[in-house]
Amino acid sequence: MKNIIIIGPSRTGKSTLASLVCKKYNLSYISGDSIRNAFIKIYPELGYSPKTTIDKIEFCQFIEKIINENSIHLKRQIYYVIDSADISIENAKGVFKDSLIIGLGCKDAKPESMVEKIKENDTELEWTYGYSDKDLLELINSTIRKSKSLYDKCTLNNIPYFETSLDRYNAYNDVYKYIENELDL
Repeated sequence: MKNIIIIGPSRTGKSTLASLVCKKYNLSYISGDSIRNAFIKIYPELGYSPKTTIDKIEFCQFIEKIINENSIHLKRQIYYVIDSADISIENAKGVFKDSLIIGLGCKDAKPESMVEKIKENDTELEWTYGYSDKDLLELINSTIRKSKSLYDKCTLNNIPYFETSLDRYNAYNDVYKYIENELDL
């Protein structure tokens, strides 16, 4: 087994996929967003924000240290699924050397269609719940731009990219096949 790092912009299905992968393969979960938010609240002097964290290799090093320390503390290897919009492909490759890195994005999405899907499926637990159509459209346009960039970086770095804008659950099945193939499951 290996740790699985799921990277992609907001609202591309990273947390849903992470939850499903954890359940399917009996892995533990780490939320990159939760770690970033803790840094923002507890250590504002470190300069973490949703816009700056992706450039900080120390963010990946911190997560890697948590993973390693947990294994040492429990005297056994524990494997995780980590999802984050705050990890760059370059930093992931440099820090998570023995992990599966997966890119997830919506580069082919139609903005208005994606806004409607979000509005249909959002619950009060979603951070975008209650966003106006204008705010959602702005977020989705940013997600599409970031997904296109992620796709290019994944291609350049030989990292698999999975498109979730057309059929999210079919893309998840493709991720399962990739994981099983890579890990001989």
